[in-house]
Amino acid sequence: MPGKLIVDEIEDSGGTSVIGRKNYIINGNFDIWQRGTSGTGGYCSADRWTFDVSGATGTFAQGSFTAGQTDVPNNPKFYGDITITGADDNARIEQKIEDVNTLAGETITISFWAKYTSNAPTSFNIQGNQNFGSGGSTAVNFTFATGQTLTTSWQKFTATATVPSISGKTVGTGSFIVIRPIINPNNETFDYQIAQVQVEKGSVATDFEYRFIGEELNLCARYYQKLISPRVNFNFDNAGLATSTSVISVSIPLINEMRIDSDGTTGTVTKSGDMAINDFASNGNNLSGTPISYFRISKTILQLGLNKATANMTSGSHYELSANNDAYFDIDLEL
Repeated sequence: MPGKLIVDEIEDSGGTSVIGRKNYIINGNFDIWQRGTSGTGGYCSADRWTFDVSGATGTFAQGSFTAGQTDVPNNPKFYGDITITGADDNARIEQKIEDVNTLAGETITISFWAKYTSNAPTSFNIQGNQNFGSGGSTAVNFTFATGQTLTTSWQKFTATATVPSISGKTVGTGSFIVIRPIINPNNETFDYQIAQVQVEKGSVATDFEYRFIGEELNLCARYYQKLISPRVNFNFDNAGLATSTSVISVSIPLINEMRIDSDGTTGTVTKSGDMAINDFASNGNNLSGTPISYFRISKTILQLGLNKATANMTSGSHYELSANNDAYFDIDLEL
């Protein structure tokens, strides 16, 4: 008998929420902060959100709701707290949604909650952009709304736009669309707080979609993973093969499948913390400096070439990678 898709509804303090896949924004509830809770530019804090200061200076930090608050429904724990301290136009946070084909020609609606604390932007716009990737057509902006204003109280903003068709366009590699919930066109300093960002098909803003925290983390992990030492750890699970007297090749399981290019070498992989390459009889040398000589990412494996401080391994022999508790690998494959 054919399977049947069942969509359940759950009751929470904010009303009825649908468990499904209507929200095209990942981490719209600001629950996942693998990189840290504050940053000053780029992919620096909340997962999947980039902080484009556009020549300005500022911070994008984690804000925490008071437990039991009723200003924003659904009992969110966190929000994005953006402060621009050095003025320039168009400073914002934004999210890149993979593949410019996504939502092309569709009517879509954005919704989010926002306020300011002490220094409101004069006005803000809600904007989108189609980026056709490397070798593709020129990027195209589209607008949800202009001339919006904030107050010191949380309020819900909703706006609808039609995403342009991509008919006749050339789509290159690494294409995406961009969603910019609050973009300030004015050359000024300001702050704002934002929560529960949702983008969905249609002209009606429905209740914010709730996704379980582990599910949201897996969605984020397609683009960024932080492999900490209890996961990288230890001994035979990460045995490696010496490919020379100073380089060991190690394979490490990924949390889940990542967004990869054709040969798995696009993106960045960095190491932090103390690690060592050991033989099976005695301790080896600590890894120092920038030890990654190469990497390759497949659907489920990160393969690394790691440099040893002293070239005293035997090529073709097996060794192990060990790590202290504060050590980790960053794998960044963001758009």
